[in-house]
Amino acid sequence: MIEEEAIVISKDGEFAEVDIIRTKPCGLCGKTQGCGNSIWGKVFSFQKRKIQIQNNINAKVGEKVKLLIEENYLLKTSLLLYGVPLFFLFGGMIVSEYFLEVANDLAVFLGGVLGFLVGIILLKFITAQNHTRLFSEAILAKID
Repeated sequence: MIEEEAIVISKDGEFAEVDIIRTKPCGLCGKTQGCGNSIWGKVFSFQKRKIQIQNNINAKVGEKVKLLIEENYLLKTSLLLYGVPLFFLFGGMIVSEYFLEVANDLAVFLGGVLGFLVGIILLKFITAQNHTRLFSEAILAKID
């Protein structure tokens, strides 16, 4: 189980809106709130986002809680994060190789770059539209 601390911001029936408190930096610069150096940090502009999650522990507003996420969920989201752009990269290369009249290395390269960019844009759209649903498998727990 992966554990992160969060603060309950609001409560709506059986759901609570939480804001994750990142405590572990990646080691590159030591920042805990957003990434300023990595390419993914620049592409996705990591901002604090609130997550709506089922409040099975009846947490109150302002209370610190633990957000528990299964490791296999991390694998699924990693596959989404890295798999979609790579799939479109190779797809763009294959399409430009077999379907363009001018099949040279530059055309294949440009097709791959175009496919990669389409994959990044699609991934950004998917994550923006489904942010809360992507965290649906997380569980709230009381802090000891």
